[in-house]
Amino acid sequence: MMTPRVVVTGMGIVSPIGIGLTAFRKSLKEGISGEGPIQTFDPSAFPFKRAFEVKHFDARSHGTHILDPFIQYAIAAAGEAIQNAEFEPEQTDAYRIGISVSSSKGGVHTLDRFKERFIKHPSAILGARIYCNAVPNFAAQWIARRWKIHGPAKCYIAACATGTVAVIEGARMIQEGVVDYCIAGASDASIVPLLLAGYHKMKTLSRDSIRPFDKSRSGFLIGEGAGIVFLETLESARARRAKIFGEILGSSYASDGTHALRFKEEENALSRALKELLDKTQLDVSALDYVNLHGTGTKEGDLYETRQLKKALGKQAYHIPMSSIKSMTGHMLGASGAVEVIATLLAMEEGFVPPTMNLLNPDPACDLDYTPQRARPKKISHAISHSMGFGGHVAALALGKV
Repeated sequence: MMTPRVVVTGMGIVSPIGIGLTAFRKSLKEGISGEGPIQTFDPSAFPFKRAFEVKHFDARSHGTHILDPFIQYAIAAAGEAIQNAEFEPEQTDAYRIGISVSSSKGGVHTLDRFKERFIKHPSAILGARIYCNAVPNFAAQWIARRWKIHGPAKCYIAACATGTVAVIEGARMIQEGVVDYCIAGASDASIVPLLLAGYHKMKTLSRDSIRPFDKSRSGFLIGEGAGIVFLETLESARARRAKIFGEILGSSYASDGTHALRFKEEENALSRALKELLDKTQLDVSALDYVNLHGTGTKEGDLYETRQLKKALGKQAYHIPMSSIKSMTGHMLGASGAVEVIATLLAMEEGFVPPTMNLLNPDPACDLDYTPQRARPKKISHAISHSMGFGGHVAALALGKV
């Protein structure tokens, strides 16, 4: 029995550079940055002042204002994905719809808001709402409640590879015949003092802006938001006459397993994952039209990624357009992989390579084609999007035009 081909027929986005596909697509093409002074809290007492926040999001219009932002964003993005897939859950067997929606951090805004109350009144009962707003799997749970879905609702956590893993596992549920449709992706809302202080202590936050592959790069800035895709079989999509954004051609995983924060060059985790992906999909390196990079703007991370791409792709690595959209969205942590899958599919649909912004002074050691400063017209038929996460997680997806 042949493995079903899985395609993306719906996408939804909440991001620092736009809420909804139209705004997000426009920002990607124009190289618009979502960076700005932190508004969520007063950062005057902290060394970090800037981030990539979601602007003009109306939680009340989605009926989610009592929920943590990571759940709000996930519900909004899922709603858009379902809507532009022209899918009606209530007219489908609810047990044949799956959910693979994750968060790497969960409801840290909720925990931050209630920590002072708990410190002052440790014996106080804070209520179930706090727990239900804080646990990472509750984005999936609320999506199930909103659309009355009774199929498997899963939550995979793999640090900054979380979103990519969620999409991979959503596709796998369909391929294995567990469900016919799947809502997949991730959401994170992590701009709170405690988390930023942690990243600052780890020396991963930028001193100014996020500058992937630039000689003066000094780290990343945190972004918030969600990316959700709607998945189904190619056969189902064609039967419904649904618009197809692209196909999940294959996926791969690897783990470094040596250090909590750094990847070890000789372990070759990323290059192993990319080679396995090309082998499983039988894609020739010369057929790759675009690679969406992890590109966080850290000194070690960008150099490691560049070297690993050369190991995996050989000399062809120099001829494939690549870019890091984190230069525009910030590092959306667990959500970033899912958001970058959407960005890659939009690039495929529209025929352009998104730019790597703030790449003004290239690092001689990072010498691939990162599409600096300006989007580039390009027909894209095959692309890769990969993610890496603290703890050594690596996940990669191959995407194709149908």
